[in-house]
Amino acid sequence: MPPAGKAGAKAGAPDNFRARRLSVSDIDTSEFDKAKAGGESSSSSTPAKGGRRERRMSMSPEMGVVRAKEELPFPLDLVGTYSCHGVEPGMRAGETSAKINQDRGCVSYPFAPERSTDYKMALFCVYDGHGALGDKVSQFTAMQVETQLAEHPSLIDDPPKALKDVFVHVDEMLKKNASIDAELSGTTGVVLLMRSPMKDGVVSKEMSVWSACVGDSRAVECIGGATRDLSDDQKPDTPAEMARIKKCGGFVSPPEEEWGGPARVWLDPQMTLPGLAMARSIGDHLVKSVGVTAEPEVKLFKYNQDFARTDFFVMASDGVWEFIESAQATMLVSKFINKGGGGTTEDSTVAVTKLIETAAAKWRQEEGDYRDDITAIVIRLKDILSTKPPA
Repeated sequence: MPPAGKAGAKAGAPDNFRARRLSVSDIDTSEFDKAKAGGESSSSSTPAKGGRRERRMSMSPEMGVVRAKEELPFPLDLVGTYSCHGVEPGMRAGETSAKINQDRGCVSYPFAPERSTDYKMALFCVYDGHGALGDKVSQFTAMQVETQLAEHPSLIDDPPKALKDVFVHVDEMLKKNASIDAELSGTTGVVLLMRSPMKDGVVSKEMSVWSACVGDSRAVECIGGATRDLSDDQKPDTPAEMARIKKCGGFVSPPEEEWGGPARVWLDPQMTLPGLAMARSIGDHLVKSVGVTAEPEVKLFKYNQDFARTDFFVMASDGVWEFIESAQATMLVSKFINKGGGGTTEDSTVAVTKLIETAAAKWRQEEGDYRDDITAIVIRLKDILSTKPPA
């Protein structure tokens, strides 16, 4: 998120956010406007311990990086993910410079296979850091959530409890970590835990998906051509969120009408620092005393069907959602997921690339020489948990 978008002083002039951006290839965004109404990469395999089976985790690579197939949990046509660093104004007019990418995306599959032979699971995560050390917070969170959740005793019997416990515990770990000052730095997070029963080694068509969200990264589905949000953006002026913040002694300012700034959480009525633009996050410990919480909203979605090859999920940081609505994003992705037939196959990696490029073009159109970091994951659902990771 841009400097004035997550945490910043109230005196937010457009210079801090509304007058910046990037250069990417020109992309026509007109049809998405019409539809509005309607890090650094790394991957690793965790070796088996004590006879346990392997699980594989991969971080979203920077745009343009081609990852070897054997390093990935899923084939590129099934799960596509990239992270694109943002840009900010350079020293001279018209110049831009790359900013540190504070986003992290990660995919883990098979997830926690050693915990049960009765289920097949996968974990998908997007984190959007903010503040001076946002990249360190999002990196720490990405690694620790995956590890702590895989080991949580309630993972199998009570996934919502496991997800809530882990988010809160990771926030507590971060507070004790002397190497990362997270008083005024933090991260959003949206996580999808996907699970299907197995019998005699065969994965059922039944699938449960738990979404866990803090902040304004978002997950959506497109099934049978219909779009549905799997998570809710947690804004400070959302009634339930604002009630909790005010009850804890915090203050909420409304969105800025003049330049479109977001609603914010403040410690004091004078509205000095920190001015956090979300009601929940990991980190941001200075405002935890006034109701900002690391506990995620957890939702359960159940499916009992043979997914079409054109059904998919999209997860993204608000580098996508700032200027693209959920239905616009799924409409774009559908164009590339639907390219099957005629010798071509559905390709989630092409789709996620086009989504990020379109989001970047919208930033350039709206914000000039500033562009936020953008991270997205596209997950094609048919037989997703029956997939064998590349050897």
